[in-house]
Amino acid sequence: MLTDLLSFFRNHDKLLLHTLLYTTTITVGALVISRYFKSRSWSKLKLSPHYKPMEGKVCIVTGANCGIGYETVKELAKLKATVVMGCRSMERGQEALDKLKSEVKDGQVVLLELDLASFESIHNFAKTVLKQYPTIHVLINNAGVSVPIKQNLKTTEGYEIHFGVNHIGHFLLTNLLIERIQKSSNDNQSTKVVIVGSTLMERGVIDFDNLNGEKGFIQTGRSNPAYCNSKLLNFYFGAELYLKYADKGVDVSVVCPGWCYTNLFRYAEIKFWQKVIFFPIAMMYMRTANQGAQSVVHTAITLNQAKHFPPIFRDFGPYTPRHQYDDEVAKKLWDVSAKLTSIK
Repeated sequence: MLTDLLSFFRNHDKLLLHTLLYTTTITVGALVISRYFKSRSWSKLKLSPHYKPMEGKVCIVTGANCGIGYETVKELAKLKATVVMGCRSMERGQEALDKLKSEVKDGQVVLLELDLASFESIHNFAKTVLKQYPTIHVLINNAGVSVPIKQNLKTTEGYEIHFGVNHIGHFLLTNLLIERIQKSSNDNQSTKVVIVGSTLMERGVIDFDNLNGEKGFIQTGRSNPAYCNSKLLNFYFGAELYLKYADKGVDVSVVCPGWCYTNLFRYAEIKFWQKVIFFPIAMMYMRTANQGAQSVVHTAITLNQAKHFPPIFRDFGPYTPRHQYDDEVAKKLWDVSAKLTSIK
């Protein structure tokens, strides 16, 4: 019986191999075709008569030396905007700037140092920007960190790194610039504050007794809980900022760029077998950094975005998260953040 079985496989090994190759080819081909049609909905900026002209407009992008930030700067520069790159590392920022100059001939791109983990750096950046630019038309809060919680990283002021950079740092920067942004609007055009968020906010929690992670974090699944929490904080910050400035000429949006392959994945511990299983899913849903930047830029340059509250967007349109918005949480978070950053 064993002999017969071995004989069967020997006689049919070519057939089995051909079947396997055929099935693999068909599967991969179907994934490629499906991805092509799916990516058309988020791979190019949608042409719209509602885009405002960007030539002469001043845009600030944080975390601009790589990933979505870099691609956002590139797209804005193509539209002839003046773009300020806020980068923590001036060395990596200069490398990104040199690359941009070789890729884009339009627009004006300026590099400034900005470390969102340091209040001093944030204040220095804001002072420089306010001194050099009488108007600021777009602020894109893109920078973000996602590092293993076990590293226990802190900001200069001692805040847990995700809370300190992703939320507090941007809260301080925005409030230092918001008056200039407001004054730069006019009757025909609102100025913009765009906060790059994530639907991972739906896995986050806001515990006012544990904002800084004093009590640790509960790990659920493979998502970084501290990062998810910070994205939820971004959502509430954006919503409250929207309510405070919607009638003052400043349009505020929180935009999810989609699931993108960026440097945020550099700490991911993914085994080979997981990559094999992960591949079909990635083929269908994971975007490049440039594709992720499309929704960010679209939100930044749209003249009059449809009113939608809470003001969160994805794939060029309004998005309604599963998280139930709580106005009291938004107000309390603002007050706590203002106290921590000495913002009046």
